[in-house]
Amino acid sequence: MKSSISYFILTLLLAGVFQVSNVSAQTLSLDDCINTALKGNSGLIAYRNAYNASIGQVQSAWGGILPTVDISVGARNNWPIRTQFDPGTGRIYSNENLYSGSLDIRASYPGLGLYTYANVKRSGHDRQSSFYEYRNARALLVLQVKGYYYDLLRAKMLRDVAQDAVKRGEERLRVAQSRYELGSASMSDVLKAKVQFSTDQLDLVDATNTYQLAKGNLAFVMGVDVNRDYEIAEPMEERTFDIDFNSALGEALSQNPEYRKSNFDLLVAQDNKTIAFSAFLPSLSIGMAHSTSVGKMADLPDLDMANASRTIYASLGLNIFNGFSDYANLRTARLSVESSRANYENSRNKVALEVRQAFLDKERSRDALDLAKESVAAAQEDVNLAREKYNLGAATILEVLDAEVSLKQAQTNQVQALFDYNLAISRLEKAMGRE
Repeated sequence: MKSSISYFILTLLLAGVFQVSNVSAQTLSLDDCINTALKGNSGLIAYRNAYNASIGQVQSAWGGILPTVDISVGARNNWPIRTQFDPGTGRIYSNENLYSGSLDIRASYPGLGLYTYANVKRSGHDRQSSFYEYRNARALLVLQVKGYYYDLLRAKMLRDVAQDAVKRGEERLRVAQSRYELGSASMSDVLKAKVQFSTDQLDLVDATNTYQLAKGNLAFVMGVDVNRDYEIAEPMEERTFDIDFNSALGEALSQNPEYRKSNFDLLVAQDNKTIAFSAFLPSLSIGMAHSTSVGKMADLPDLDMANASRTIYASLGLNIFNGFSDYANLRTARLSVESSRANYENSRNKVALEVRQAFLDKERSRDALDLAKESVAAAQEDVNLAREKYNLGAATILEVLDAEVSLKQAQTNQVQALFDYNLAISRLEKAMGRE
């Protein structure tokens, strides 16, 4: 009787906690959790900002093709005032006010323009590399959120399993006490039932604590207050994901962000080698300039003034010797290409291994889940038979306890198999470049 009262009090306390928390608790789906994490995760924000900065570098590289344009305008007031005759123009002018203006258009192309061309290519490839680095960080975050979300669902389902075990334990203890009072069971049966009932109650407390901790873990990865009160929307369902290994690998090699990034990293290294080689070529500079001085501001736009100065120039400059730094830079760039190519090939193998492992885990988890379902059905039937035999006096309390412990373990295994199956699918999706 005391055990029944203690279970009643425990149930009220747990129910009170859940009811109080549900008063203002927000219900979140998996998509809600993912979107929250994508908005508030500080690490992902840093990768996104790096990608946006790389876009600006592309614009800057293209600007290297365009010329530099300088315009200057000046005014000067002289005294004493002198009047002079300009024989060139036949005009009489004074030196009271003098206005000057100049226009300078120039462009410089290191390495006969090869540097500029390679720099534009490098900026574009670097932008793509930054984009896939951001995509990879995003995919890792989504996988992490899914893992913690499924972990929370698992904790919730295991808490339900523990609650069912406590209910069975209470019923088992009641039956044992009734049979003892009728003289058809021994005190040993009652004591064994009490011990198992206490164990089930302790397991429920542990399962409840695990559930609360799982909520905090998910809140942390979402970037929100770990003490925030919320509930999850849907139960953990068995997903359908039919794809063969070759199709999964083919999609991964075309979509996996980590592999795509390694490809663009190789292209960036090749562009850097081209830039290093351009240092051995002459630099080309071209430009034109125009300047004039007039007595009236309105005459400045007149490019045909007789006293105007016009210049068009072009020059080539070649660096003969700079302490072997150009040779060192070229050698470093070549070694960087070799390293990037090795990383690219290794990344391909890494993605293939990741797909294979996730695919095999999915298949194994699928089989384990089917076996777990069969085990639960068999364990439930065994519990029913053991109870009937015990009620008829044809079985001992130990047989009932063993059957119920086996049922609890089978239910736990089913929850774990369902968790492993869904997580394996999520890992396979991540390897394939999906979110």
